[in-house]
Amino acid sequence: MAGPLLVVNASLPGRFSVEDDPPHPPAGSIAVVAGRIAAVGDLAGCRAAAGPGATELDAGGGSVLPGFIDAHAHLLSLGEALDVLDLRGLPGPDAVVRATARHAARTGPGAWVIGRGWTPAGAQDNHLLSQAVPRRPVLLNRFDHHGALVNAEALRRAGIGPGTPDPPGGRILRDAAGQPTGVLLETAADLVRARIPPHGPADRRRLMRAAAAHCLSLGLTGLHDAIDDLAWIDDVRALLDGREHLPRIFGMVRAPAAGDLHEFAGDVLTRPRDPRFDLQRLRVVFDGGLGARGALFDEPYHDDPGNTGLQMMSEARLREAADAVLAHGRGLCVHAIGDRANRTVLDILEPALAGRDADHRFVIEHATVVAPPDVPRLARLGLIASVQPAHLHRAIGYLTDRLGPERARNAYAFRDLLSAGVRLALGTDFPVAPPDPLGTLHAAETRQTLDGAPPGGLFPDQRLTRAETVRGATYEGAHMARREHDLGAVSPGGTADLVIFDRDLFTLDAAELPTARVRYTVLDGEVVHAA
Repeated sequence: MAGPLLVVNASLPGRFSVEDDPPHPPAGSIAVVAGRIAAVGDLAGCRAAAGPGATELDAGGGSVLPGFIDAHAHLLSLGEALDVLDLRGLPGPDAVVRATARHAARTGPGAWVIGRGWTPAGAQDNHLLSQAVPRRPVLLNRFDHHGALVNAEALRRAGIGPGTPDPPGGRILRDAAGQPTGVLLETAADLVRARIPPHGPADRRRLMRAAAAHCLSLGLTGLHDAIDDLAWIDDVRALLDGREHLPRIFGMVRAPAAGDLHEFAGDVLTRPRDPRFDLQRLRVVFDGGLGARGALFDEPYHDDPGNTGLQMMSEARLREAADAVLAHGRGLCVHAIGDRANRTVLDILEPALAGRDADHRFVIEHATVVAPPDVPRLARLGLIASVQPAHLHRAIGYLTDRLGPERARNAYAFRDLLSAGVRLALGTDFPVAPPDPLGTLHAAETRQTLDGAPPGGLFPDQRLTRAETVRGATYEGAHMARREHDLGAVSPGGTADLVIFDRDLFTLDAAELPTARVRYTVLDGEVVHAA
């Protein structure tokens, strides 16, 4: 257990109200003893509570907030993203191909060439890519992971040709002659991903260690993490047993596509719980992504009139998932983006939850486009909306193209959800968006890109206040984890998960938020990051 801490010269907003911004407080102090907050307030009282010999951290007037809790994260994927070719921000196909060819030349002979951050603007087919890297398989994941661009060699290894049918929940894009273009959407990309040699335990743990250190440097002390591979569970336990510094992990385990979900939930979700690692939910994916035109809508896409999106699972399987977790006293997280997906999910969950304990804390993951009549239903059913404001930084560029101006009004409608009484837990879905919580604060408050476009913000009436956003990125994540009694606030008696910034976040203009820096991250009373 770390020794006592004394934080001085701190700006302390304390708990956050949904209704009002907190008044700007005077500088204060915090005493931490045995991993918990012993006192908050004046220096003399906190010094006495900390006792002699406490390590002193000077906040220099910067904000001290409860540690951020990301409501939707992918820790291992972040480690992989930090380890592969980063294509974000490259201006077009030529730049993407050049960067991929350079990366291929640096990797070992025969190894797969893997990148992330591809968008259709960075090449709409694999013609140039296959010429530049003809003999090595290349997989460039979409920025949102809802598809990929692959070269001809990768298609060959996966056995994808003109006669290959689209897999359930996926689409192989083809040219006028019926030849695959190399663009694979949703589950079609998994046909290639399945050919990549899997990471061994040592490599997975290396990647997770790097990702965890990055998260802690940003003030993230908790993650609701999407777990796709059960081997990941053993990796986390091994790292924690080795006293590695990881954020708290509240696990959302991906349900298998087949098999008995009652048996699966009983086997996986009822394993021993730990304050630092707790498997809490089963996770299912009902539709695809909006950017890839896979989200499921009532009406066709504005820029793809023959397409209403993809349903990724059956309604019967979703009912089975809900019944399974309720039978074991655990939670459910349902990925739903389009209006039809959200409505169908509500139609299925409503009878499943009837007569049950209202404190089930089921989660709708994304809830990106919810038709206005369905918004009050989320509140009435007690569903938590896990939303990702930072996705707006990219979605602003394509949202009205996908939906048209009228339907786009219902996208990322944070104010409508909150006003209806829906609890909003904020996250990033990293590495889809960068894991920095300050990007979340900026996007939720401005609804602009980081460079200020569009002027005035996209549907500015849906903006959140600074206090609402901080609450959603801290306290609401703790509530989602059933840890609101000791996490998500700077208050005596709570667990000392804290983030100390180099300036007062509540005095910054929204455009300045991304420039703030974390000076210290404290987890269980121990300084785990110091700038």
